[in-house]
Amino acid sequence: MSSLPLFSLRPGRILAAALLAGLFFGPGAARAQGELEWVEVEAVLGASGVAEVTYQARWRTSGTMHGFYFQGETAAPEFTGGTAELPDGSVAPLSITPAGTDRWDVVLAEGRAWGPGEATYRFSYRADLAAAGLVAPTRGPQGEELVVFNWSPVAWDEPLAHETLTVTFPSVPAPHSGELGLEGAAALGLRTEPWVNERYLITYSGAGEPPALSIRFHRNDVPARGDHRVQLYLPAGRFPGLVAAAEAAAARKVLEEAEAAREKREAEQRAARGRFTYALPVLLGLSALTLLIAGRKLKGLARAAATAPDVLWERDDWEPPRLRLSTFRKPGKVADLTSIEALTLLGLPFQILLAMVLDLLAARGRLRREGEGGGLRVARTGEAPAPDEPYQAFVWEALAETPAPVPPDLASRLGELLVGTVQRKAWDADLDATREHYRHLFEEMFPDAVSVEGRRFEKETDYAGYYPWWVSRHHSSGSRVWSSSGSSGGAAPFTPGGGSFGGAGSTASFAAVPLAALGAAPERASMAAYGPGDLVGVYEHSACHSACHSACHSACHSACHSACHSACHSACHSACHSACVSGGSH
Repeated sequence: MSSLPLFSLRPGRILAAALLAGLFFGPGAARAQGELEWVEVEAVLGASGVAEVTYQARWRTSGTMHGFYFQGETAAPEFTGGTAELPDGSVAPLSITPAGTDRWDVVLAEGRAWGPGEATYRFSYRADLAAAGLVAPTRGPQGEELVVFNWSPVAWDEPLAHETLTVTFPSVPAPHSGELGLEGAAALGLRTEPWVNERYLITYSGAGEPPALSIRFHRNDVPARGDHRVQLYLPAGRFPGLVAAAEAAAARKVLEEAEAAREKREAEQRAARGRFTYALPVLLGLSALTLLIAGRKLKGLARAAATAPDVLWERDDWEPPRLRLSTFRKPGKVADLTSIEALTLLGLPFQILLAMVLDLLAARGRLRREGEGGGLRVARTGEAPAPDEPYQAFVWEALAETPAPVPPDLASRLGELLVGTVQRKAWDADLDATREHYRHLFEEMFPDAVSVEGRRFEKETDYAGYYPWWVSRHHSSGSRVWSSSGSSGGAAPFTPGGGSFGGAGSTASFAAVPLAALGAAPERASMAAYGPGDLVGVYEHSACHSACHSACHSACHSACHSACHSACHSACHSACHSACVSGGSH
């Protein structure tokens, strides 16, 4: 059967790869009371990721035996009962009770015992494998939607003559009952990892009524504490409930993270206000002290003038310098920005900016790419971009020389570079006037979609308008992306808060752009959400500070720095890898 490698996952969907339901090490002192001969497991996996699991375990003892401990199932089992077939042919009910964390005591009911001879214990439980991350949505190498089943029955502290796992998928209909063979299972969309095919004897069949896909994994001579893990893939369309639940969980996680970030910002703001309240008396005291010192100096100067009338200035038309405080913002001033910098200010998300730079590198023969969508792989080629192409050079240097996925943090790193450049160029500019200037400029360059549909690059000067051309060519709204009003003539487009690109760009829609391959979205998807205080430093870039302003600013900065600018980063990482296997007869 054809096998597949581990797949890259769609952003927001989690696959707990390599998690085992077993690998637990239990007590072995009671082993002499019973020996385990073989174990057979049946699992029926529903479309929502919930499984009905049944174990059969054959025990042999030369004395007497009550039962054994069962532990190691990751997915929080809900036991539904069980029985034991005793050596005399009678059937006794089982009592399954908790015996510690993730551990259960499986014994004959009413304290009964049996032996010598052989007995077969049979018990069942229900487990949500999807909630435990053992069944989850993923993508194949060509971007196809799949569901991965990555689970193992518990491991035992006894060697086994054989262990068999049979998994049935009721939501995957089979063409008929009985043997399907390798080709029949593959036709249903089944794929496995190569090591699964090498490790087990596998049979494929149609089971039940109506027939559904059933797979049997068998292995002889299983060592003590040996797991029976399998990993296989099926089309996601056969598990609609699982996919819907995963998408809902991902959406909830995004909302929870956004709410946590909002609460954190509010807490920091409250703390900052509290610290400033304590710092205010200090500032007032420093101001009063400054005025007192200045007053004493003026009095001393007056006394000096009275006692030394012959002291004259060098010239009699001299005037003291005036104290000037600047806001540094010049109303109406438009910052000189390149096209990609202007698009950053207008609100284009960082992932879109990265896609534009990658496309331009490819057009200039400096990048080769393979695959599409989430499977996109790129490699740099040719010579490095010239120094006057800083953003292309930055992205080109970040790529590997052989085809590989785009670095997941490259979009945010490029965004940081662009924002820093806009900060330096627009430190004294009117940001509102700058946004309006470039919006009108782009609207004049591309008045309608027809004018850009057949645009081709034939000479170097054609690249001058590449970035705005890219937006007009790829945006789902066509030329209306530059429109100053909505489709119904509504509010102005560049208002904070999100919406389409015309409404700040945080949810801009573009066609044929492999966003899933360009890494996770930045914390703030749209630069249009930034205010003037975010983009431009107020005092750091000033050319001149008066004496009084510097004194007051320094005092305020020292008092409030920790409240407004400091960041505390702590990391506490601990891992507890304990292992306890099922077993230990008693």
